[in-house]
Amino acid sequence: MDLASLRNADLAHLISAADAYDALHRAFAQHVEDWKKGTALPVRDLYWTGEAAQAAAPIIYATSKKLHGADLEMTAIGKNLRDHADLFALAQSKLRKALDDAAAKGFSVGDSGAVSWLPSANAYTAPGWEDKQRAAAEEINKRIVAALTEATEADRQLAELLTTYTKHADTGNGLGIAAEMDLAAANATGHEPWKKDLPGEKATPTEVNAWWRSLDPQGQEWFRKQHADVIRNLDGIPAQERDQLNRTYLNDRLVQLEREGRKETEEYRRLAAIQGRLKDNVENQATQPLAYLLGVSTEGNGRAVISFGNPDTATDVSAYVPGITSTPYSLGPKGEPYLPGTNEAENTLNLWREADRRKKPGGSVASIVWLGYDAPDADPTAASGNAAAKGAPDYARFLTGLRASHAGGTPPHITSIGHSYGSLVTGLATRLTVHDPSYAPPDDVVFVGSPGVGTPRASDLKMPGHVWVGAAADDPVTHLPSYNDLRNATDFGTAIAVAQHLVFDPDGTWYGTDPASKTFGATRFSVDDWSAATDPMYGAHTKYLTPENGGPSLGNIAAVVTGHGGDVQRVDRR
Repeated sequence: MDLASLRNADLAHLISAADAYDALHRAFAQHVEDWKKGTALPVRDLYWTGEAAQAAAPIIYATSKKLHGADLEMTAIGKNLRDHADLFALAQSKLRKALDDAAAKGFSVGDSGAVSWLPSANAYTAPGWEDKQRAAAEEINKRIVAALTEATEADRQLAELLTTYTKHADTGNGLGIAAEMDLAAANATGHEPWKKDLPGEKATPTEVNAWWRSLDPQGQEWFRKQHADVIRNLDGIPAQERDQLNRTYLNDRLVQLEREGRKETEEYRRLAAIQGRLKDNVENQATQPLAYLLGVSTEGNGRAVISFGNPDTATDVSAYVPGITSTPYSLGPKGEPYLPGTNEAENTLNLWREADRRKKPGGSVASIVWLGYDAPDADPTAASGNAAAKGAPDYARFLTGLRASHAGGTPPHITSIGHSYGSLVTGLATRLTVHDPSYAPPDDVVFVGSPGVGTPRASDLKMPGHVWVGAAADDPVTHLPSYNDLRNATDFGTAIAVAQHLVFDPDGTWYGTDPASKTFGATRFSVDDWSAATDPMYGAHTKYLTPENGGPSLGNIAAVVTGHGGDVQRVDRR
């Protein structure tokens, strides 16, 4: 496959051929069904006997097998034509993008793909200019060669397949077992050749973003139309792309559930809440920024990631992880749920408004609520850290993706925030980001209402001066006893357990060292110690991001988010 052939190829003809075979398959399938209902089954059901019956039976059976084989063969041919049209389209997209990049740099590209440039006309060319030109040209040449290699291999594979189908037609093998084998091969697990072009499962968000940018506009549009599900929740894909694709998915899924009469299901209720939130956002643009639906799925209890403000252009980005009982329903329109602090989308908007007020000149804010894990219910499952351990790598990857897809010239200031059980997710994820080079750590991390963050000391997070904690004195969750204390109370009595706790483990909480303690070593900021909520016990735990009850908490967190750590009101650790 040469450069000109791939660049100028009109793939519509190949796709039309695939469409034609698919149409032929559908029409022929109807003929097969007509034969079955009109001849094969009626003859069988007549219990026909005698010499004529004995002679006709094998003929009818053989005809049925041949018709079935021909149907299968047409199905396989159509699928292979479409799969390889996809491969050609992706290779062509990458070639055209490489050629565009070469033209933008003033390079010339020969028919073989060789990249060259004219000598500098500037007598004062900076030292190393020639080396930089050569490196850039070599990089583009590699991309061109890779695209041509992919197209050549796809061409070879498709030619072999079509030759095989032709032989089957000539010999009649395509009407027998060979047809079943052909279709099985075409439908085999993982036999979707275009997926070879995708970044692997272990690819970093930075690699994902580089892959996406390597596609020209036609290639990106092809993915949007053909495989939206593959990219819409992929970290590293730009926020605007994810938002558009996820909104389409959300609407289509709700329509499907309505059509199936499933409006009373939990899935519908949760997805409808997300849609209601997005509608509320559109209707209240005067008081809130445009929302971006960065993630949505029906996995587990449901997944949802909403950003208020564009994280790809904002200078200050916060990502908030809520705790137990959180589901997509808790992101619904304002007033659903109605208790202050229990609507996690409202909490996120509260933070955006306060951070937007404090942003630096020329700055902008994006405030994200990340519900990308199955938060436990308020039952014994919350005693386990399994959900947090499972969700932490996904959250760490999401944080890394915020940097990978950012379009600004200056890296964003990213703050990770975890509330309650979400602080355990945040703590485990932060530890991952600072110890595993495949992740990118946040600039600051904030724990509020935390029962422990899965690590004994703030120094383990390798972010000196950038680990913050808010813990109200009247928040019972921040005083949860450790597992050992609870076990001792069961085994030896409460008095002995309390004594052992005070002497040997005064800073122990359920998921590790109390983040607000001197032992942990974070910077503790001030929080209103008395809640005005109707339910003092519950309200005390949910007030940190509410202007109604949280006192200075919201402002302190916003100061961290906008890089004004010096403005934070500090208080003594426990």
